[in-house]
Amino acid sequence: MLSQFKKNSTFRYHIVLLIMLFMTLHSQEVSNQYNLELNPNLSNQWWSQYNNYGQEPSEVRLDYKTIYKNEKVNFNLKVFISKNKIYVGESFVQSKLFDNTYLKVGKYYKDFSSYLNETLSSGSLLISNNAEPMPKISLLSSYRFKQSQNVDFNFGISHGVFAKSTIYKTAPMLHEKFVYLNYSKNKNQFSIGFVHEAMWGGSTENYGDFPNSFEDFFKILISADGPFLEGEPHANALGNHLGIWDFYYKKTINNKELKFYYQHFFEDTSGLRFDNKSDGLWGIEISNFIKNTNILFEYLNTMNQDRDPPYVNEFYYNHYQYKDGWSYKGYALGSSFIDYLNNNPSKVFHLGVSSNEINKYNYKLLASRKIDISDHIKYQISISKTINQYLVGVIFTGEESLNNNLTLKLSYSL
Repeated sequence: MLSQFKKNSTFRYHIVLLIMLFMTLHSQEVSNQYNLELNPNLSNQWWSQYNNYGQEPSEVRLDYKTIYKNEKVNFNLKVFISKNKIYVGESFVQSKLFDNTYLKVGKYYKDFSSYLNETLSSGSLLISNNAEPMPKISLLSSYRFKQSQNVDFNFGISHGVFAKSTIYKTAPMLHEKFVYLNYSKNKNQFSIGFVHEAMWGGSTENYGDFPNSFEDFFKILISADGPFLEGEPHANALGNHLGIWDFYYKKTINNKELKFYYQHFFEDTSGLRFDNKSDGLWGIEISNFIKNTNILFEYLNTMNQDRDPPYVNEFYYNHYQYKDGWSYKGYALGSSFIDYLNNNPSKVFHLGVSSNEINKYNYKLLASRKIDISDHIKYQISISKTINQYLVGVIFTGEESLNNNLTLKLSYSL
């Protein structure tokens, strides 16, 4: 398999091997995990292509993950090796600057919507596991009121970079910020958050260089208008903006948990004011009501993005200047069920179930279907068993109109 690596990946490949070797030799200080997946009858099933960390389906894949933590530093490294490509997955260093404040640098997904069960969910509307993680640097913090120990804030700001493409001569930049107000009392927890994302800077063949000065950054920060463009009825916000209002509630009953959440999506001030009605991701998750079992239901609605043009005329994930839209290296950054290239409003129902340690077996089911049109159920069923330090399993992925795809999986942790 090694002889098939592309020449321009050789240096990166050897660096990865050295890091893996170093971490293995220091295994008493870190946790290491190795995963091997074999796909003898590979086919392009939905769950093989999407929510798969931006990886292309491959007949053979080796994953390596290591985590090192102490009081001040958190180091994560994740690498995917397929037949002809190396992916660097979520890999970062997070360092404590002072009380409750951290600096984070690397390739990583998000530090908001922490309630979301990434293994069962269809994916966050802003940053999911559908694409590769983007390179970012973040400042993260939290604050608890002295007058009330039941109330706290957590917040952060990030700067990232997209990738060059056939559209982008110079890669656009990412601006990200979030703030959450959290209230906890008597085993009840409620949070309301605001997350703002923006693409800015970069250049394209059609539009040339986009504004990218320090002054322009402050316009991006507050979503201020850019220059007036001929043919437009008014000046639009500089860059490509989108975000969510994020609502979350959790009730703990002994060792049981009940979660409700709603991510309300917006791309302009009309969506910010909920003029796109109930569009967004609705979810409920129950844990341990059946022993060692999590059950998650989600409903995704994007039908109101064109409800009242030109006032409510949002084409989710798309932008007339940033033609690759809300995507990274060919994959939507948020939900895989929102098409960033074509206007395709839809309603999706999603089910996720996982059950652990039943006679040393683990089970997981993912099933999704569009419910506003005739559609096939897209499903994935995983069955695995723990044997000493090994996890051995099979994964069935399919749709009604296609043949099933069988994956054999072997994991080892130390």
